[in-house]
Amino acid sequence: MNAMTEMIDQRTPLAGEGSLVPLTSTPVVGTPGRPYAEPVTVAAEPLAAGEVRVTILGSGDPFVRPSQASACVLVEVGNDDRDLFLFDLGSGGLKNFTGLGLPVTATTKVFLSHLHADHVGDMPTLLYSLAKAGRRDPVEVWGPAGATEALGTRAYADRLQAAHAWDYASLRGHPGQSGARAITTEVPYDATTTVYERGGVTITSFPVIHMQDGAVGYRLDYAGRSVVFSGDTRPCLPLIDAAGGGVDLLIHETFPSPRVYAQKAGVPLEFAEAVVNGVHTSPVMAGKVFDRVGARMSVMWHLAVDHDTVGSAYADMRTAYDGPVTIAQDLTVFTLTADAVVTRQAVLDPCPWPVLGPTSVVGPPMNPIPEPPAWWAQAAFLG
Repeated sequence: MNAMTEMIDQRTPLAGEGSLVPLTSTPVVGTPGRPYAEPVTVAAEPLAAGEVRVTILGSGDPFVRPSQASACVLVEVGNDDRDLFLFDLGSGGLKNFTGLGLPVTATTKVFLSHLHADHVGDMPTLLYSLAKAGRRDPVEVWGPAGATEALGTRAYADRLQAAHAWDYASLRGHPGQSGARAITTEVPYDATTTVYERGGVTITSFPVIHMQDGAVGYRLDYAGRSVVFSGDTRPCLPLIDAAGGGVDLLIHETFPSPRVYAQKAGVPLEFAEAVVNGVHTSPVMAGKVFDRVGARMSVMWHLAVDHDTVGSAYADMRTAYDGPVTIAQDLTVFTLTADAVVTRQAVLDPCPWPVLGPTSVVGPPMNPIPEPPAWWAQAAFLG
C-alpha cells in the first residue's frame, strides 16, 4: 500500500490536482486478509461477504467546485443483495457515483440528515434522471421530521414531486416512470431511533445540533462493522452516545477554524466564529470528539479542501487527538473488515453509460405514450 506521511500540510498533493493518495495518517489500520488494489476501481473490486465499503461521493461544503461535490456518502454492504445506501445527496455526488460503474438500479435507499440545499441538491437527478437511465423502482427516502409539518422531509419530497410534475408526466410510456417517485419515511429529530432493519443491516438515526430542529445523524451496522455519519452538527452528546462502544468509521463534519474560514470566505471574524462554533465543528473540537469516540478510523468531512485549509485543520485537530485520521476528499474510499480498515482513493470512468442491475418493477410502462399535440404536425421539420 502507498503510505501517506504522518504530516499533512499546505504542500500535500490533493485529489483535486490529480493525486491518488488519500489524505490519511494511516492508510491501513490492522492487517488486511487479502490484497487491495491502489487506487481502487470500485466496480472491478467485488465486495466480499461481511465487508462494508464507504465512498465519499461529495466531501465539500455548499460552494460546489470542480474538485469537490457537496455532501454525499455512499455505503455498500456485502449482504446477498449487495445493498447500496446514500447518506445525503448534495450536488455533484451522483456524477461521481455514475463514474464508479455501480448499478443505477440500486439507487433506491437515501438517508437525509437535514434539508439544507447542499445535502439534497441531487435529489431531482436521482428521482427523475436516474429513472430515465433505467431505475424502475421508486426511491425510499428517510429524513427528519421538522418542528412543523411544512419543515419535514415528507413535505419536501411532496413539493419536489409537484415541482417536477412536467418531468414526471413526460415519462408516460417510459419504463422508468415507476421509478420517478419517492416513498418517504420521517424519523424523529429529537430521539435516537432504529429506522431500518433489512438484509442484516440496521440503521439508527440520532439527534444532532444544527441551525434548528430537523437535523439528524445516522449509524449503520452490518456483520459486526459500523459506520457513524454526523451530517452537519456542532459537537454533541447524542452522536457520542450513538458511537458508544467503538465504531469502525466515524465520519464527522469539520469546518476550517474561524480564522481560516474568515480569510477564505471573506467574512468578518465574528461571523466566522458564529458559523464554525455555533452550527458546525472546528478542527479542534473534531479532534476532541475523535478522542472521545475512539473509532478505528476517524474522518474529517465537509471541509473545503485546498492548500490553505488542510494543513491548519490537520494541525489543529492533532492538538486534541493522535489516532488514525483521514481528511475526506471526493472519492476517498474506506473498506471495513474484521481485520482492517483500508483507506484509498477511487478512479472514475470519465465517460460512463448507466450500469443496470435487477429491479423489482417489471413489465410494461405504467402509462401509455400520449397522443402528440395537434400543432406538432404543422411545426415539425421533416428534412
